[in-house]
Amino acid sequence: MIINKTHPVDFMIDSKLKNKKFSLQFLPGSLEELSKEKKIVFKGKNLKTAYLLDIIHNMLLKYFFKRNNHFPLNAIVLKERYGYLYNYYIRYLVLHDYITLKTQYKKGKTSRIYQLSPDLINGKILRYRNVDKILLKKYAKRYYQFEVNINELIPKDVKDKLILDLYSIGVEYDKSLWYLNSLKSEKDSIYQRNKYSVDSINEDHIFYHFDHYGRMHTNFTILKSFIRKNCLLMKDEHTCEFDIPNSQPLFLSKLIEESETRWVRDDEFALFKALLKNGNFYQYLADKSNVFDRKLAKEMTYKVLFGKNHWNSKSDKVFSELFPTIHNFIKLYKEEHGDYRILAYSLQKMESNFIFKTVIKKIMLIDPDIPLITVHDSVITNKSNRDIVSNIFTKSLNDYFEW
Repeated sequence: MIINKTHPVDFMIDSKLKNKKFSLQFLPGSLEELSKEKKIVFKGKNLKTAYLLDIIHNMLLKYFFKRNNHFPLNAIVLKERYGYLYNYYIRYLVLHDYITLKTQYKKGKTSRIYQLSPDLINGKILRYRNVDKILLKKYAKRYYQFEVNINELIPKDVKDKLILDLYSIGVEYDKSLWYLNSLKSEKDSIYQRNKYSVDSINEDHIFYHFDHYGRMHTNFTILKSFIRKNCLLMKDEHTCEFDIPNSQPLFLSKLIEESETRWVRDDEFALFKALLKNGNFYQYLADKSNVFDRKLAKEMTYKVLFGKNHWNSKSDKVFSELFPTIHNFIKLYKEEHGDYRILAYSLQKMESNFIFKTVIKKIMLIDPDIPLITVHDSVITNKSNRDIVSNIFTKSLNDYFEW
C-alpha cells in the first residue's frame, strides 16, 4: 500500500517518519568502541556497524520488553533489512560471542534460533543514535502502512489521531530519572524498558504497535504509573488518567450476559456485578481468600481468567469457592473454543471496542483537538480537558454496562 499523500493526516504522519534523523537504540557497553566506527572488514567484506548494532538493539528490545532470549532470525527478513551480506553480519556476531546459535534451520519448520550473550544482557546499557539513512528509509516505508493496516479492530481515523497525538507529548525527564533510579538495579528489565521509553519520549523517538486483539502499544503503555501520572506533559500541562476499575472481570460480566448462559446462578452473578460496579471486587477476593492484598488478589484473578485452570491451582480453588458457576463458565468457554487463551483475546477485544470505538470516538466528535493517549483500559489527557473526558468516560461506562 502506498500512502495517499492527498490525505492530510496520512501526509503528516508520513512526514514525521521521513523526517526522523536517527533511531534511538540500546547499546551494550562492550560495543561502545564498535559504535565509533562506520565500517569494519570481516572475511573480506565491508560491514556497516550501524547494521550490526541494529540487530543487537532489536534483540535487546525484545528481551527487555518480553523477557524472551529466543530469537528466530528469518533469512528473507534479514536480507530485506540488511542486504545480501546479511549472513556475514550474523556470522560476525556469532564469532565474537555476542549471540549464540541455539537451533539450526529446519526446512519448512523453523528459522535458525539465536540467543544473546549473558554479558550483553547483564552489562552496562548505553544509548546509540543510529543515523544510517537506508535503515531509516526502510523504517519509514513500512512502519505506518503496516501498523495502520495490521487489523481493522480500531478505526483508521482513531489510529491516526492517537498516532499524531503521540508526537505532541513530552516528559519531565529529570523527575522521571529520579524515580527510576530509586528502583532496582540497572540490570533489571523493568528499569531498562522504562528508561528506554523515557529516553525515547524525550528524544521524540516514538513507538507504536497495534496488536491482533485490538490493543495499542506505545512508549507510554509500559511506563510505571508514577511517571504516567506525574511526569507527562500534554500541551505543556500535566496529565490526568481515567481507567476502568477491575476491567478484565468487568468485561467478563458483559461476556456472560451476552452469552445468555443458563449455567451461571443469578444470585452469584448479582454479587459479582455489584462488586465490579463498586470497584470492590479485588478487595473482596483478597478478604475472602485471606491474602489481604489487593494486588495479589488481582494476580490470582488474572491466573484464573488467562491460565489453564488446573485442578490443583490455588487461584482456581479460591475463585471457584467464591464464584463456582462463573468459574465453570470460564472453563467451559475455553474448552468450547479449544484454546485457553481465547478468553484473554475476547476480553481484550471487548475492551478495545469500548475504548476506541466508544470513548475515543465520542471525544473526537466533541473536540478532535483534545490530546489523548491510551494505556489499554485507560485514557490520558491534559488537565484542562479533565472534565470533558471524565464526563464522556463515566457516561460511556454507565451506558455500556447498563449501570
